[in-house]
Amino acid sequence: MAFADTTAALAKLLGAGYGFTVLDSFEERRGLRAAEEAAKQVGLPVFTWSVSRGMAPPAAGPTLVDALKALRGSDRPGLLALLGLNLSTLTAVERRMLCEAVAEGPAQRQQILAIGPLGEVPEELNREAATLHMSPPDAGELTALLEETAKSVKVDLGEKAAASVAAARGLGLEEARRVFRMALLDKADLTATILAEKRRLLRRNSALDCIELGADEVAGLGLVGGLDYLKQWLVDRRKSLSAEAQKFGLPPPKGLLLLGVQGCGKSLSAKAIAAEWRMPLCRLDLAGLLAERGSADTALRQSIASAEAMAPVVLWIDELEKAFAGVEAGNDTGLARLFGWFLTWLGERSGSVFVVATANDVTHLPPELLRKGRFDETFFVDLPGEKARAEILAIHLRRRGRDPEPLPLAAIAKRGEKLSGAELEQLVVGALHYAFSQGRELNADDLWRTLHETVPLYRMYEEKIKALRVWATDRARPAAQDMKLIDLVRQS
Repeated sequence: MAFADTTAALAKLLGAGYGFTVLDSFEERRGLRAAEEAAKQVGLPVFTWSVSRGMAPPAAGPTLVDALKALRGSDRPGLLALLGLNLSTLTAVERRMLCEAVAEGPAQRQQILAIGPLGEVPEELNREAATLHMSPPDAGELTALLEETAKSVKVDLGEKAAASVAAARGLGLEEARRVFRMALLDKADLTATILAEKRRLLRRNSALDCIELGADEVAGLGLVGGLDYLKQWLVDRRKSLSAEAQKFGLPPPKGLLLLGVQGCGKSLSAKAIAAEWRMPLCRLDLAGLLAERGSADTALRQSIASAEAMAPVVLWIDELEKAFAGVEAGNDTGLARLFGWFLTWLGERSGSVFVVATANDVTHLPPELLRKGRFDETFFVDLPGEKARAEILAIHLRRRGRDPEPLPLAAIAKRGEKLSGAELEQLVVGALHYAFSQGRELNADDLWRTLHETVPLYRMYEEKIKALRVWATDRARPAAQDMKLIDLVRQS
């Protein structure tokens, strides 16, 4: 929810007499500003209590209990804004005092607002609390901030404003202010400076990482060997991103779930989609985020809000099964709640956030994730077929400046039946290493030598891969045309 929307929604809640409102945001100053504007609209003075400074203006002792006693002992209307409070660590006395203040306050127009990454709302307050989630600044806020900053450092933006604002989407207002100032004082490319600083901030502050594609990765789907059914689906769905598709009544595509064998192009496909569709790529470390139990709830919502603010964007979630492993056992209520929230977001999201989720082990995926509506389609990515193996070898030779035409790639691909895409890439790399150590150019013998030395992952995980293929036969669409291996499993 953007600043103007947050202010309007908060004013409605205050005007309706809600006793307790939670404004979930890492941007405390921006949240307090929204609270002051909303309170002004409904005629309420604002008092603040900070975990470090107590009441302002001073009217009580430094503790939360002191502030709540002062509020209940006064007959003056007002909005008490609580800053820096972690709701999940309240003492029994604080929870009780807060419940009593929330229950009795609206009669005297005394209302309470908690601002910040607040943790879990106590059960006894859940039914009384109205929760608002404040999104990062929208294009309008960022444009105004950029123009203000440019004026303060006496820099003429010219035609750079729109690209710079787009580059900064997803940052908080104060983060954007610092990045804009640094970028404007830097004599280098404005947009590039903003993007570099943005990636640094995202790595430091959240589980969301803005991925910069390499020079060869901008080739898009041309960098992916095989997977022709998946590629065609992506070409078709790209058309639905246009204004004409929206007029036709088509919603923007939601995303893909890519299941299958390790090293066969699932993660590479996420990068290729972002490059092909000319969208930024963000990777969400969902498993790492959920491991931080104390702050996972707020961090997940903030990461998703940042991704939505950067839309249109490709959001890559790798190894999805690791994030929610064990949720079906029901032993972790916190994880179950987060899983429910994530499912709701997957099903109801309406912004242009295209999710590419990958998984290697489907046995650890909760079945709710596979239901239609979470993703547009589920594809099974198997070991590449013979034609695809030759194509993958050619791609990796070209990436390293070699002409694949003189080399017997078809014969090598035929012999490398059980190799994954990642193993085929390492076959090329290994052959180049050997040729370099001999002080000469790569030749066919180097490729054959490396092929004979390669031990496929298939040999170590044959039973798991076969079970995965059997599972996929009637639960997922094949990503590639070559279905011979799956057909053999069906017949056996």
